[in-house]
Amino acid sequence: MKLRNKLKLATASVMIALGSLLPAAVPIFAQDRDPKLTVTVKGAGYVQVSEKDSGKSKFALTSSPFEATVPKGTLMDLNCIGDGQVVKELSVNGEVQPLDYGKEELSFEYEMPGKDAAVNVIFEDQDAASLKAKTATQDDTAVQTENEETRAENSVKLPDTGQFELRTEQEKALDQYSQGDYESSLQLRKDMVKTYGLEDYVDNDWFLTDAFFDEFGPYGTSWGGMLILSPKVKKDYEPKQEAVIAKAAGSVIKFNEHFWHYSGGYMTAGSWDVSTPSHGTQLAFCANGMQAPPPTGTAIDTPVKQNNENLRKALYYGYNGPQNRLTQYSSAQQVVFTNDLVSMSTTGNCISKGIGGGWIWNQYVSSLWNQLQTWPSPPADFVAYIANTHGSGMNWQGITTPYQPLAYGVFEQQTGHLGIVKSSSIPGISDGNDNYDLKTAEYTLYSDAACTKAVKVFRLNNVGGGGKVYDGPYAFPIGTYYLKETKTATGFALDPRVYTVKVEATGVTHPSGAYPNWKDFEVSDIPQSDPVDVLLSKVDNGTGQNRPQGNGSLANAQFTFKFYVGKTPDLNGAAARTWIMKTDQNGQVKLQDTYKVSGDAFYKNSADKPTLPLGTLVIQETKAPAGYYLNGTKYTVKVTGSGTSETVKTYNKPIVREQVNELILTKAQTGTNTGIPGTIFTWTKPDGKTEDVKTDDKGQLKLTGMATGIHRLKEKAVMDGYEINPEEFSFEVTESGITSKTDVAGKDMAFVAGNTNGQSAQLTVSDKVAAGRLKLIKVNEHDKKLPGAEFTLYADEACTKPLAVKTTDSSGVMIFDEIKDRTDYWFKETKAPEGYRIPVDSRGEPHVYKLRAEYSPATGTYDFYVDGKKYTVQDTHGPVHLEDENGTKVISITVINYTSGRLPETGSSLTMLLGVAGGLLMIVGLSLGKKRKDIKK
Repeated sequence: MKLRNKLKLATASVMIALGSLLPAAVPIFAQDRDPKLTVTVKGAGYVQVSEKDSGKSKFALTSSPFEATVPKGTLMDLNCIGDGQVVKELSVNGEVQPLDYGKEELSFEYEMPGKDAAVNVIFEDQDAASLKAKTATQDDTAVQTENEETRAENSVKLPDTGQFELRTEQEKALDQYSQGDYESSLQLRKDMVKTYGLEDYVDNDWFLTDAFFDEFGPYGTSWGGMLILSPKVKKDYEPKQEAVIAKAAGSVIKFNEHFWHYSGGYMTAGSWDVSTPSHGTQLAFCANGMQAPPPTGTAIDTPVKQNNENLRKALYYGYNGPQNRLTQYSSAQQVVFTNDLVSMSTTGNCISKGIGGGWIWNQYVSSLWNQLQTWPSPPADFVAYIANTHGSGMNWQGITTPYQPLAYGVFEQQTGHLGIVKSSSIPGISDGNDNYDLKTAEYTLYSDAACTKAVKVFRLNNVGGGGKVYDGPYAFPIGTYYLKETKTATGFALDPRVYTVKVEATGVTHPSGAYPNWKDFEVSDIPQSDPVDVLLSKVDNGTGQNRPQGNGSLANAQFTFKFYVGKTPDLNGAAARTWIMKTDQNGQVKLQDTYKVSGDAFYKNSADKPTLPLGTLVIQETKAPAGYYLNGTKYTVKVTGSGTSETVKTYNKPIVREQVNELILTKAQTGTNTGIPGTIFTWTKPDGKTEDVKTDDKGQLKLTGMATGIHRLKEKAVMDGYEINPEEFSFEVTESGITSKTDVAGKDMAFVAGNTNGQSAQLTVSDKVAAGRLKLIKVNEHDKKLPGAEFTLYADEACTKPLAVKTTDSSGVMIFDEIKDRTDYWFKETKAPEGYRIPVDSRGEPHVYKLRAEYSPATGTYDFYVDGKKYTVQDTHGPVHLEDENGTKVISITVINYTSGRLPETGSSLTMLLGVAGGLLMIVGLSLGKKRKDIKK
């Protein structure tokens, strides 16, 4: 590229860049309502555009076309400069100008006409230009001759009979295609391809390729049942998406084929999506059915307004028209009939008149054509346009003709500008909470109240002030539209309403100064939330039920609720709102003011009911109910969005298990595990009230669900045989446990503290067995009571620790009191009665007796041991037996002394045995003495 050209290109780029930064710069062309000049560039190069002899210029680049209004008659200089490429073509409004192409620089002088002008400059490589120049010398006739020669070489012999007809086997094949079955008719296709010499035009499944339609056009398959070779009738056919470069005046951006099948044949028709600078994309129909259908990519001239009443009616009441009157027919039939009505309106002729003897015309279209004459005129602002097309092809008769001109209708009204602004209807819920995002909402504007004809989708992803989002404004013809939300915003309910929106000549211009007849239409969405009924439920941990144990209550527990907004909140930070709530008698907390102790106001939904927004709730008990410990567990519950309704049900209430406080008192006999039933204690509560409580048959009682504070227990009554424990026990109940306030050491008590982990407090109060008595009866061998015998009771076997000294009274009886349960005692005679001596054992020592009593009044047992021999409550007679004196147990032992012979040890078991033997000897001796006296007599 020459240095001069590079400098020019750099200068052009800089000027364009400056132009984008300095919109207020003085224009080089008049900026009024004159016609517009557009210069576009394709390839490596640029165009310097200037008014002749003005000295001022602007540039058109590939990435930045030139556009400006230019007064009619102005002489324009267009200097085309290539960047390593040469000028291939320069066209004005689609017409190629006769210039000396193939050069790197080319100048073109152009006088501005009274209408808009579009200049397109194409640059290409030098070699490609030479080839193109050579090819361009061939005219249309030569091209057609070459095509015909190519067909002859390929031996293609297309049928020329049976147009739009189908034989039975061909109809069957089409039915199979509609089910996705292409295999059953494979042989039929193969035979047809070979018959017509189409081997070079089919794919592996023996369907025609794009090369066939490029050469023979869409009507190439209309003869001889060749429709079965078309891939366009397959169930899974998807048209190839072609990238179409928009031409200055317009383009066909899509050719749509429609097939109407009937018995014995079919009819095909087209509709076209055309793109025009003035009307955007419109659906068009053929304005001359005798000509060839234009394919996708065909350039069109600037559409021309038509003053043809029948054409306006055909477009207004036909397929896709504002008031379609053909809806009783299938879509394909509607397209066929609309094309024929449009063609009749413009040429007085149509395809259906010539096909199959005109039966479609006779059966359908002629009647519709006659009706069309009576239909009301469309609204005055409904305008018909026709655009001529460039090129030629094969028409339905197999004749090469120019491409059909295309017709479409539009409403031409004064335009207004409409923007959509959206906000939250309850900003107190959604503001500052990223669980809600209005920017994801979409609204669709429709031209009909049924919301079936979309005009524009508003994507509200622009953020405005006050938390609002918006899209637009956009230009629309003045009229009535219908607006509906078609994609809900994240975290919000879908707006169910259909809004009637009027685009009007408001006379108001947008603050930017760019949009006349402007207005913003405001809508709002309701944020989703969960109007929870029960926030939590408390149950007793032991029973799993919402009923308290003992004197406890599940009511009036207090919980602190902290609500955090956002998807990932800092749960250790400050909460958005905090509430302290209390439970009712059923242990429930509900989202109601009557349950609130203190805290912030509740969030409210659209029905003004308390609700929870999307977010996170942290719950912790801060005050236990009466009779229960404090539950320190933290519960975290999330509320998430779901569905498209305002109300969600995603809150999962926690079940809080409460541990009741409990003290288990066990009344036991001292030194044993024997429980004492029926023992009565006086329970003094923190409020000073008292209550008598009694142990059960196992000697236990439970105090459950106690009030917090200091409690006292004191034994009041116990069953016979026991001594009342005189000590009072004091304990404190708190939310975290039960502790003793009494030092139990030396008081026949034991205590284990209770805690929140389910450990009940344990108190054991022991009662001693009431002291028994030892009764010693001193007699001689004649059963004579012996007073004056002295016995000493000892605490040790060595008899060094005397406990008591007693002497038998005149009846020979003495009693030792305070014989304690499960205590070993020793006693011996320490002074014999007058005339007797203290018995001794085999060692000559005074005999020492051992005594032990084991009494359990609760079980009714009384075992005692004398010198190791066991006696029970059954032993109520004999020298050693048990007596009962008004509930006091008395161990009775009879000790015998002898008056003659060798005295045995007094009080020993041998003494008792000898006493019995001595008695017998005395009886024998008395008997013998009497006999002697009788003999002497």
